[in-house]
Amino acid sequence: MNHINNDPDHILIRKSQNTLIVVGMGTVLFSVWTAVKTLGTLFLLKDETVAAARKIADENGLAVSDKSIFLFILVATFLFMLLFVGIRTQIGLAAISEGRGRRRRKGYLILAAIIIIVSVLEVISNIILSNPEASYGALSADTSLSSSVIELTSMVMLTEMIVSAVRLRKARLRVSQSAVQKEQE
Repeated sequence: MNHINNDPDHILIRKSQNTLIVVGMGTVLFSVWTAVKTLGTLFLLKDETVAAARKIADENGLAVSDKSIFLFILVATFLFMLLFVGIRTQIGLAAISEGRGRRRRKGYLILAAIIIIVSVLEVISNIILSNPEASYGALSADTSLSSSVIELTSMVMLTEMIVSAVRLRKARLRVSQSAVQKEQE
């Protein structure tokens, strides 16, 4: 019969592992949702987005068709979303992996911290620089309440991921040190 160790460190290890798995999956799902929402908004606000880009192109003396403008914006947005989803998926999968007791990587925690800092700065700049009269279609900053709640939830998940990973590593270290001490006695 296998014995389940219920000392505080083992309980903390199991709780932290579970948290890493859950927030890792959440991070991946939020990134996919953000990409789908962004691309969907681009298609829904196609005319407004092209009109805003046309205005900028005309100010700079560029003569390009509306179709070319939209295609350029679509490709640029798609590439940016691939990068966004790729980074967040890597972070989420690394957290899930660590939560399952597999390969531990430190780089994902650094990336998660960078994303938290960038997200906080983005939210602050959206609040401070919000100009409802300047509409750039899908390229406008999304300052809706629902968008802010989703961004805040994502930041909380990434913060919880970092905290759980640090707790897990410290608890594992204490357990391994305790096992070594018991063997020496």
